[in-house]
Amino acid sequence: MTDLIRKLALVAVVAAPSILAAESEDGAAGEFEPPSRGEEIPADPQAVPASRDSLKEEPAPVADEQKPGEGKGVGPTEAKPDANVALSDKAGTYVSLEQAIEISILSNLGLRLSRLDDRRSDIAVREAWAQYYPTFRTGVNHSNSRAVGEEAGDGATTVSGGLTQLSPWGTRLDFDVAETRSRLDTDTGTGRLGVSVTQPLWSGAGTDVGLFAIRSARIGRLISRGNLELDVQQLIFRVRSVYANVIRLIQQRDVNRQAVRSDKAFLDLTIARERAGQVTKLDVFNAEVSLRGRELDLISTERALERAYDDLKRLMDVDLAEVIRVDDEVIDFGEKPAEAGTTRELVSDETSGTVRLITYKDGQPVGEPKILFQATRYDEKVVLEEALANRIDLLNSRRNVALSKLQTMLNKDGLGHQIDLSGSFNRTNAGRSVVESDNGGEVNNWTVGINATFPWGKIRDRAAYERALLDLQRAEINLKDARVQVQFDIREIMRALRENEKRLLIEGVRVENAKRSVEAAQSRFDRGLTDSFNVIRAGDDLLRAKTNFVSSKLTYVIALAELELRVGKPTGRVELGGNTVGGLVDASVPGDLSKLPAPQPEADPRPEDHPLSKIREYRKDYRPNRNDPVVLDAIDDAVLKRLPDDTEDKKK
Repeated sequence: MTDLIRKLALVAVVAAPSILAAESEDGAAGEFEPPSRGEEIPADPQAVPASRDSLKEEPAPVADEQKPGEGKGVGPTEAKPDANVALSDKAGTYVSLEQAIEISILSNLGLRLSRLDDRRSDIAVREAWAQYYPTFRTGVNHSNSRAVGEEAGDGATTVSGGLTQLSPWGTRLDFDVAETRSRLDTDTGTGRLGVSVTQPLWSGAGTDVGLFAIRSARIGRLISRGNLELDVQQLIFRVRSVYANVIRLIQQRDVNRQAVRSDKAFLDLTIARERAGQVTKLDVFNAEVSLRGRELDLISTERALERAYDDLKRLMDVDLAEVIRVDDEVIDFGEKPAEAGTTRELVSDETSGTVRLITYKDGQPVGEPKILFQATRYDEKVVLEEALANRIDLLNSRRNVALSKLQTMLNKDGLGHQIDLSGSFNRTNAGRSVVESDNGGEVNNWTVGINATFPWGKIRDRAAYERALLDLQRAEINLKDARVQVQFDIREIMRALRENEKRLLIEGVRVENAKRSVEAAQSRFDRGLTDSFNVIRAGDDLLRAKTNFVSSKLTYVIALAELELRVGKPTGRVELGGNTVGGLVDASVPGDLSKLPAPQPEADPRPEDHPLSKIREYRKDYRPNRNDPVVLDAIDDAVLKRLPDDTEDKKK
């Protein structure tokens, strides 16, 4: 009833201008005659075609029938469409799904940012190893003094050097050498040579402390590689989803175009029958409203198709003005027989999970059936095992547990007291250089000892250890939650696949039933047994059934791509072991793509954004203080005239 009321309202809107025009010319609304369409219609009722098929020829697609701004009515062809929609199917650069994936991996801006982030993990590993590289020291210093009224002496020049070396076991080695001379003569030289070693015996001893930074950096690099792989998987899923959406909208556009052509033919037929006195003017108005509704649906679909093309280009970092083509196979629902004496029927088979278009002749199937849908079925147990073995988020959760364990061992080491074994040896000489032989003026000194530090209660160290234990428990809980999430995702996507399979099989039956309903309604309308409402309603049901079938097929294709994402099988494009340079992702565009689509233009920086530019000196920007009174240093005459006479500035 709601649809009927809506159609009647649209009938009134469409018919109002024509009725007013008829009243102004003929003086009565009942004398209104709808405008003629196409060829002359014979006045003899026997000459009126009996069905819409007898009026139809093979029309061209709606978007190609006329140029924008030409033709009759206000149809979708009068709006200026996008280049991808307006051009023919052979225009632009053809991009297959595999090529779209490769181009996206090469150029996608989000993935390029992820590559940069992955390179940071290599830097962190090198930085962690740097603490065990030796540190060298050297210097040359001259010192002198002069009393007032006296000349300065020769002074003293000191040349010194040394190095410091750390080990993963906490050992610290220091070596120093220095020589001081007042003149170039070695007889005035004094030298010093020393070495010292410090080894922790309790806190700080062992590799739990010494290798903590390196181990953490290596695990962090594995996590970063995993995140990069996960970003690649998600990008592939997004490209597949957007690509499938483009195909769905192309198929939906073809369905809408076919509906527009069918409604145009029905409108022409209804006008002819109204002139012959077989139907009323209301039937003509109903057909007109139905046609306009189909045209509005086509406009909406074309707008959505333009947006889908832009989404695909953005993923590939392709200029939005570039024209591309995709695989756009049109779904044949079997509305027209392949040849005379044959019928075509959609058959849904739940056993094999297929929707097939079968051609019948004399009640027997002929030829190979055309498969519109083929379900893909999986063993849920095997899929779950693969997901538990491959999911990147689960692997990274295990690595986070390992990081928490390393931190716990580090803090546990801090519970011990600081007890260090230290030793040093120094040798001094006089009257010679440190590189010359002994002259009897050498002095050797050495020290050996144990130093200990005992903080009262070690409260901070105990608190750090307790926090580390809490973080470890949190990481273990997150690991369990990640494992449950993997199982949940697999069960959910498998349920979605089974549901979408059933829905597609049912939608195939609905399309076939809607086709038969349209034929029956048209036949009854041709015989005068029903009005145009039933024909239009049957056409609406057929269009809705086709739309639901196309949408359900897209949902199923996206669910298959999501299943691959949920399983998390490595793509092989990222080296997950961390044995290569960070940020590398394998991608190769197939050779049959001779010309890559033009990329997005770069956003060039402006001169004022340069850090050395003086156009924007932010540190000199005026920042008023709300507590200070506003002082007008200078007021021009125009401003002064607008001020009231009693203001202080005007008086001044």
